[in-house]
Amino acid sequence: RNEDLIRKVAILKDQAEKDFDKYVNSDEHLKYLNMRRSSKSELGYTITYKEDIIKKAIKYSGYMVLISNVIDNAKKAVEIYRAKDVVEKGFLRLKKDLDLGQLRVHDQKRMENKTFVGFISLILLSSIHSQMTKTGLYKKMTLKELTVLLSKWRSVYINNERIIKPITKQQREVFELFEIDILSLQNNPGF
Repeated sequence: RNEDLIRKVAILKDQAEKDFDKYVNSDEHLKYLNMRRSSKSELGYTITYKEDIIKKAIKYSGYMVLISNVIDNAKKAVEIYRAKDVVEKGFLRLKKDLDLGQLRVHDQKRMENKTFVGFISLILLSSIHSQMTKTGLYKKMTLKELTVLLSKWRSVYINNERIIKPITKQQREVFELFEIDILSLQNNPGF
């Protein structure tokens, strides 16, 4: 909270004013305060606030309130909230990437088919998200970066002969994290 940060900075300044030599090299104090020795000052030093740093910290601070009558663990509540966020982003992605915002179809059957394909895509997207979370792949790349990386792997037929673009080291690592046997993919003519 903003008040907490302001209170903390005031306490840091008060500590530094009481015992300058003790706190003059403290990282925590130097983060929010300019502390200098000064022969012009009666005390022999000056301490001022780093206004820009404090304003920036306040600008990016915020609140998160999750209320539940079932979940009593904060970590679990945040996980559920983030999972919900993934689903919402998935529907947004369906609307944008798969062009399912406006179906633009003229009969019931085509609308059902397009919606079904979108639903299957959302299930796959959720599964990929789950695996990325479980394996820690999000530390290395985003979901969008993953799809771009894997979309570069191609398989083409030339004169009835299948040619597969060589797999990169990064693609191989992703397949291993997803427990996908690359040889079985390469030998599968339906792929």
